[in-house]
Amino acid sequence: MEYTEAVDIVSELFRINQWASNEYGEKYAVLDNDIEIRVFQSARDKMVLQGMFGEPIQSSSVANASEIKLRYLLQANFIRIVQYNDVLSIDKNAHRLTTTRHISLLESSTGKVLDEVESFIQNVDFWDMALKRKQSFATMSPLLKFSLK
Repeated sequence: MEYTEAVDIVSELFRINQWASNEYGEKYAVLDNDIEIRVFQSARDKMVLQGMFGEPIQSSSVANASEIKLRYLLQANFIRIVQYNDVLSIDKNAHRLTTTRHISLLESSTGKVLDEVESFIQNVDFWDMALKRKQSFATMSPLLKFSLK
């Protein structure tokens, strides 16, 4: 599959009519709930999807709440990384949480790329919701609470 075809699939699933581009050639769009989606080609046969969400994470010296939030999310990421290929990180420029997935386009069918993108959407949604529920184990989902024990 060609990169442009894969971008069309992402555009359709996220209902993005027009992408903006940055100086690195990455395409990006901000969705209604302040989630920024980026897509770019890392190699001839690889597409990278990124979802950026949440308020900027402040350094722990500035706000202890940000450190607690980050620890919670990293613990949750450790559990989920077995099932999903996404990497949770902090964008170095925006200081916002980002999840990234690399999708191989070599010998990929439309159905396979569609499945990857749909799975990515679910994962971005999970992290966005987890970030909003980050205060303590008391507000954590029961499944995640059980997994972290």
